Amino acid sequence: MGSELRTEILEAIEDFPVIDCHDHTMGPDNAPEYREPITALIQGYFQSDLTSAGGEPVMGKLNNQDVPTDEKWPIFEKLWKRTQHTGYARVTKIIMKEFYGEEEMSLPAVKRIGEKLLELKNERVYASILEEAGIKCRLVNVYPDIKKFISGEHKIYPLDRLLIPLPGFHAVRSHGNVEGFGKIVNESVTDLDGYLEVCLKIFRGMKDAGAIGFKDQSAYSRTIRYENAPRSEAEKLFNFMMEDPRRSLGWPEARPLDDFLFHSFMGMAEELDLPVQIHTGHMAGIRNDIVKTNAANFTSVLELHRNVKFDLFHGNWPYLGELLYLGKNYPNVALDCCWVNIIDPLYTEQLMYNSLVTVPHSKIHGFGADYGDVPEYAAGHLKVARDVISGALARAVRRGWLDRDHVESVAADWLFNNPNQFFGLGFEPFEP
Repeated sequence: MGSELRTEILEAIEDFPVIDCHDHTMGPDNAPEYREPITALIQGYFQSDLTSAGGEPVMGKLNNQDVPTDEKWPIFEKLWKRTQHTGYARVTKIIMKEFYGEEEMSLPAVKRIGEKLLELKNERVYASILEEAGIKCRLVNVYPDIKKFISGEHKIYPLDRLLIPLPGFHAVRSHGNVEGFGKIVNESVTDLDGYLEVCLKIFRGMKDAGAIGFKDQSAYSRTIRYENAPRSEAEKLFNFMMEDPRRSLGWPEARPLDDFLFHSFMGMAEELDLPVQIHTGHMAGIRNDIVKTNAANFTSVLELHRNVKFDLFHGNWPYLGELLYLGKNYPNVALDCCWVNIIDPLYTEQLMYNSLVTVPHSKIHGFGADYGDVPEYAAGHLKVARDVISGALARAVRRGWLDRDHVESVAADWLFNNPNQFFGLGFEPFEP
């Protein structure tokens, strides 16, 4: 009964439109040109699993498209056997099946794939993959030339909506950093007030050019506990680095300035009515400190900036309870399941299942591919996400908590309607 219901729900929602709530995409011109199949099958996050399984010394070889497949295969086969059951590996399996018609990983299968590698730089191929997956819009964290973006000279891919990349603005450590931002709007900065004015001018210009929010991933390098630092302390540090271009601030010396600027930018987010995406939980790559990324560290920001909407990322993996608490108790918080569907599909199913009884379902954003210009990986990831959502909803129906008649509307909200409304994207609501 359980698997049948899950399958029934999956079939019902497999064509629902989707907002990709987080990606790193620029369009087909930025897509890879595949020439060797093993390289094509290990794009993105799967490389972390291969590295974790002992592949660190050989990743350069596996990524080198000039190395023959026959030479790579013994290395890759050993690593595949160690990693084939992870969420990241599941995406590779889906790509093999859906795009190349191969069910099992073997040298003959890989060689057959090599004869029909996707031509992602072909605009029609690139676009058709996204269209068939049902991805209607992507919220992207990329780094265009800001001056050209504001002027309209830099155009982003039609499906994409830009998030303003925030970390560099508050992580200024030198006169040169500040000068670079001033040049974007043809301003010379000499003091803290002038820098704040420049940043607001940049942010306003980016919003006018189409940016729909901010994105901050500072958790990779610092705690997301932002202290309410005194302006006097921040100004002292700012003046120190500005009065001598040869000076630079270190860490944690620069933290009061970093914290002060971050809070100042949250005030600007409120003024501009722009939501803020925050990286929480697991980080790409290997060897990093997870404790600093726990969304619970961000509580003081949520308290201070109650009129700013925050989209907390990645299911806060592995801190499930803390994320549900924040979603339940803070009206300005949404819970974003970008990436986490493949970090840990079972965790994400539990998160979505628990969220039904703890958090208003309007606060869940169900999918974000979080790859790059490898649309087949986004499509594979989305298949995993639809399955995860189906599993969570099936469990809720079996438990008697959710009526079967409500399943499709909840799934539609998680995948499309909630992010559409939260980010003000302007699409017509989807009614299944």
